[in-house]
Amino acid sequence: MITKLNWKAFILPLILGIGIWLLTPFKPAEISPIAWHLFAIFIATIIACVTKPLPMMGTTLIGVTVATLTGIFSMDEVAAGFGNSTSWLIAMCMFMAAGFIKSGLGKRIAYLFVKLFGKHTLGLAYALSAVDTVLAIGIPSNNARANGIMYPIIDNLSHEMGSDPKDGTQRKLGSFLIFNAYEVNNITSGLFLTGLAGNMIALGFAKAQGITISWLQWFAAASVPGFLCLLIIPFVLYKVYPPEIKSTPNAHAWADARLKEIGKMTMSEKIMGGTFVLAIFLWLAGAHFGIDATEVSFIAVMILLITGVITTKDMLNESFAWNILTWLSIIMLMSKKLMTLGFFPWFSKILGQALHGMPWILVLVILFLAYFYLHYMFPSIATQISALYAGFLSVAIGTGVPPTLAALLLAFCGSIYLSTTPYSSGTAAFFSSTGYVTSKEWWQLSALIGVIFNVIWLGGGLLWTKVLGIW
Repeated sequence: MITKLNWKAFILPLILGIGIWLLTPFKPAEISPIAWHLFAIFIATIIACVTKPLPMMGTTLIGVTVATLTGIFSMDEVAAGFGNSTSWLIAMCMFMAAGFIKSGLGKRIAYLFVKLFGKHTLGLAYALSAVDTVLAIGIPSNNARANGIMYPIIDNLSHEMGSDPKDGTQRKLGSFLIFNAYEVNNITSGLFLTGLAGNMIALGFAKAQGITISWLQWFAAASVPGFLCLLIIPFVLYKVYPPEIKSTPNAHAWADARLKEIGKMTMSEKIMGGTFVLAIFLWLAGAHFGIDATEVSFIAVMILLITGVITTKDMLNESFAWNILTWLSIIMLMSKKLMTLGFFPWFSKILGQALHGMPWILVLVILFLAYFYLHYMFPSIATQISALYAGFLSVAIGTGVPPTLAALLLAFCGSIYLSTTPYSSGTAAFFSSTGYVTSKEWWQLSALIGVIFNVIWLGGGLLWTKVLGIW
């Protein structure tokens, strides 16, 4: 059976791509014809990722094929592009995430935290926040953490406490815990480089512009704004969106029963836990041994395969990992080529001249806020990063913003801008459709939390990175 395509979604990418290509005779003198042609294909590909005539993997394959047929890339260059270390880091972390879920270690950690700290509702919220924080170190999928691990636990616990959207009692407990879990997921996604695939995508683009940031550098810069948010957001939500149930003494018994039900730690859980601790250690200290973040992820997956925690079949079933490995490698290949051909340096120089005289901090603030609120137009994390990050970074550098600072803050924004709409990510779409939080509440609370995020991650982030000596 032939799959029906959304042909109308091809119209805008084709118009823009062909239009830019036909403007070659009028291109700036500093840009070579081949750079201009690649720019046309790149723009068409990015727009197609937004209009989605095909999934991103399909549109990027079409884009790179056109670039090959027109002589911009050789097949050797394309093949080498699939060796992109950033793409492989994301894919390997996804395979590690499969080990967390398959072994059951993620759920066990959650039950333990609820048992230890769940006597009061606010304490329960902080306990669940701590669970997501631990999981975010090694699970770069916000969907896997929130939808696959956190939501089932919160949903079951809420029902146990008599809070259920089906009978109109969601505000007793579930509404608060669900929305808190969502916003905490956004925070933990930005706290660690490996907390969100989008983080690694952004730094892949930064690397193409000559900026390299390690796992430890990311964590150091994100630590203060991230942990401040983890302390502040549950408390703010507890005040502005209070649960009717303030005390949850039954949570301890409920979690204890779940732990007894799943029994003692299995060998798979122990191996997964040990591998996780090893990965954290190597991400922190691997540079001293000549081991980079991607190599750490390969080592972890190798251990999980050898010990049988995951199988090659499990890896093949991780379609998102293979999908992102393909399309991201192609996008990175195009971006790197545009950098090599001088397009991004030219773009940076021109816009830098246009903003000449404006303090670079003001430019960075404007870019950060624009990047954040533009997410109202994007239902995908990866799409916005692919479409805007390289350009925004180029503009920032061209106006004098310290490169590492610009790369970090704009990358952080790629996590916190998820606090915008009910369609800001797959996690938002799922959580907002459970019935625990009404559409009106979601929009209102997201707007408030978004302001808090901007104050802490932008304002606090600037102050903290100054302390760290990044600028």
